[in-house]
Amino acid sequence: MKKATTKRLSIILTVMFALFTFIGCSPKSNKAEASNIDQTREMIFAASRDQAPGEKDAHYCTINLGVWEPLVTKDEDGNPAPALAESWESNDARTEWTFKLKKDVKFSNGTPFNSDIVVKNFDRYKKGPFPSSFYGMNIETTYPGLKDVVAVDENTVKLTFSKANPMLTYTMANFGSSIFEPSCFAEDGNFKEMAIGTGPYKLVENVVGEYCVIEKNENYHGDSPTLQKLKFRVISDANTRYSALLSGEVHGLCDLGAITPSLAAELEKNKDFTVSVGDSGITHFLNVNGNKFPFNDIKMREGLSLLLDREEIINEFYNGYGLPAGAFLNYTSPFYKKIDAVHNAEKGKKLIKEVIGNKEVNLEFILPTGDCNRYPYEEEAVYIQSLLSEVGINSNITVFEWGKCKEMMKSGSYDMCLKIQGLPSADPFGLFKGYMYSKGGSNIGYGLGYKNEHVDELIKNASNELNMDKRKSIYDELQDISSKDFPNIPVMYSQEVVACSSKVKGYKATPYGLTGYTQVEWAE
Repeated sequence: MKKATTKRLSIILTVMFALFTFIGCSPKSNKAEASNIDQTREMIFAASRDQAPGEKDAHYCTINLGVWEPLVTKDEDGNPAPALAESWESNDARTEWTFKLKKDVKFSNGTPFNSDIVVKNFDRYKKGPFPSSFYGMNIETTYPGLKDVVAVDENTVKLTFSKANPMLTYTMANFGSSIFEPSCFAEDGNFKEMAIGTGPYKLVENVVGEYCVIEKNENYHGDSPTLQKLKFRVISDANTRYSALLSGEVHGLCDLGAITPSLAAELEKNKDFTVSVGDSGITHFLNVNGNKFPFNDIKMREGLSLLLDREEIINEFYNGYGLPAGAFLNYTSPFYKKIDAVHNAEKGKKLIKEVIGNKEVNLEFILPTGDCNRYPYEEEAVYIQSLLSEVGINSNITVFEWGKCKEMMKSGSYDMCLKIQGLPSADPFGLFKGYMYSKGGSNIGYGLGYKNEHVDELIKNASNELNMDKRKSIYDELQDISSKDFPNIPVMYSQEVVACSSKVKGYKATPYGLTGYTQVEWAE
C-alpha cells in the first residue's frame, strides 16, 4: 500500500509540474515581458480645452487628472459612493450629517488629511461662489442652509443645516466636495499656486492655454498607477488634434468631444489606433428664446421637436455615437425616466404653421465656438435650418465665442442655440431648478422664458421632501412635463468617444468625472 501511494503521489506531482509549466510559465513570461516596458516615458494627450485652467478655476483642474479627490464620488449607477469620506449618516430630520474620513491619507506634499483640513476647505467654499470650466462651486446651491462644519475628532466631520438636506451626498458627489491642501489657497479663496490633492497624480507643471503635466504621487493611499508622467496639451481645433494623433505627436485624445464622429469613424478602420465609446452624462439641447415670438408658443416648441429626426442626426452627424433624447434628464442619472423621443414631421409642420400663419419669420441661430470644435454643430444646424425652411422659416446661422453667446441669450437677441449640459452632481434638483423654475438661473440666463406655476410648486416641494420615493416621483413628473412643454428641446444624449494609439492600453471612455488615468499604460 505504501509503495502504491508513493507511486500515485509521484504521478500526481509529475502532472502538476506539467500543468504548472504549461499554464504558469506563459503568464510569467508575459509579465516579465511587460515589466520590460518603460513606463517612465511621458505619455501625451490632447484636449479641446485646458485640463488645468489654473488659479481662477474653482477646482484648478478637472477631476479626471486624478490630482484631487472629493469627499463623495459616484458609483457606476450614478449614486453617491465613498471617496475621502468612507461612510456617513444623518439624523432623522436630515439636518445633521456626520462623515467618517479615510485614515492614513496624505496629500502629495506629505501633509496628512484629517477633519481640520475638511473644515478649512469649507471655510474656502464660503468665500465663493467660484466659476469653473467644469462645474462651478457655490456653497449656497451645494450646501443650502449650512450653519456649521465641525471637526468632531481627527477623522470625523459634522455638518449642521438650518433646514432638511436629504440629498446632501448627491449634491456633494465629485465636483461638489473637492478637497485640497489649504496651503495652496489664496486669501480670497482662489489658488495661489498649483492645486495640491490626495489623488494618484500630482501637478508638476502648468502653462494655462498650452499644457499641463502630472506625475505619479508617491504618497498616494490607493493602488499606485503604472504611468510615471502624463502631459495634456490644449489643441482647440478638432482636425489639428486628429493630425497630431496620426503623426504620433500625441498618443491620445481626451475630454468632451475628444474626436469628431466622422474622424473617429476613420480611425476605427486603422489598426494602429483604438477608439473607445462609453456612457456620458452630457445632453445636447436646442435652447430656444421663449420670451418672444414664435417660441413663446408651446406649439412652436413642440412642432420643432417633432420635426427633428434624432436618429438621423445621430447616424448622419455623430456616426451613431449617441442616443435620442426624449426628455430633460440624462440617462446616466439615477433619477432618469425613459421617455421616447417622438418624430412626426407632418404633425410638427402643422403645429408650426398654426403658430406662424403667413408671417415672414427670420430666426437667429447661434452656435458656441468651443462646442463647434468638439461636435458637428455646424452641420447639425444646417440640417435644422433646412427643416425650418420647409415651413417657410428662414434662419441665419452664426458662430460666436461662448461669452458672446451668453450675452445674446440673456439679452434675448437670439432665437436658437445648440448647447451641451452635463450632470454636475448625482442630484438633478439643481438642473430642474435652473432650467424649469420660473426664476431659475439657466432659464433667465439663456432667455428660455419658461413659466409654469405647477412646475414652480413641484420644485419647491422637492426641495423639502425627505422621502426618496416621493422625491423621485416629483422628478418623474418634472421629466414628463419637460417632454410636453419643452422649456428647451433635448436632441441627444451623448456617448463619450475617445481615441489613442495602439501603443497605449487601458484607455477607455467613461462617464465624465468618474475616473482618471490610473489604468492607462504603455503597451509597447
